[in-house]
Amino acid sequence: MVLAFAGCARFPEVPAERGVRRLMIEMQVAGRIRPEYHYFVVFNLSNDSTGSAGPLPVVSPPWGSGFASGAFTHYMRYASFLPQGGYALYRVEQGTENQPPPHVYLGVPISVETVSANSNRLRFEIDITQFIPDERDARAMRFIQLNFITTDIIPTDPNTPVRKNGDSLGDARIGEFRYLNLRIDQNRVVRNSDSLLEPADDVADPDLDIVDWRVEVRTP
Repeated sequence: MVLAFAGCARFPEVPAERGVRRLMIEMQVAGRIRPEYHYFVVFNLSNDSTGSAGPLPVVSPPWGSGFASGAFTHYMRYASFLPQGGYALYRVEQGTENQPPPHVYLGVPISVETVSANSNRLRFEIDITQFIPDERDARAMRFIQLNFITTDIIPTDPNTPVRKNGDSLGDARIGEFRYLNLRIDQNRVVRNSDSLLEPADDVADPDLDIVDWRVEVRTP
């Protein structure tokens, strides 16, 4: 199921910076960010105003990518073993959606919040040109779909009979999985409190339980 956000929140003028459209993204879990777990923000740069397809978690075999299913073109991954603070951006080339990570490495976000031993959130900032280098094409992007996904393991064998735990947008207790359809050509802020799209305590492990999120769209 998709939830669309089109309301606009205005922001004061900011100094000119390189880029086209900035996304400031936060995800918070009930417990803490654990170094042995995997945390993703998954994007589908579709430019589809209807948001008919988007990223969803993979919850049963065949595992495919091991973390995401549905339609997705890029993702930010946080894992403690990754360089430069653990944050990394990737592109998923067509036809490789069912392959486990890593995919095509694009670099690191513009800025990140350092994750300490007791941190319970991830916070980073990216520009759309990090995904779409051509500025004209980047400016033409108006709609993206995104999801927050956590998981304790990433199966690499598509049919491995393992117990996999994790969370994403929606209510995992009833198997209701959703993603955001977000318009990005206007400045805005959307939060979990706007819709309560992601409930707390829908997964047992607090270090995987997403309890809050925030996305700010800003023109540089």
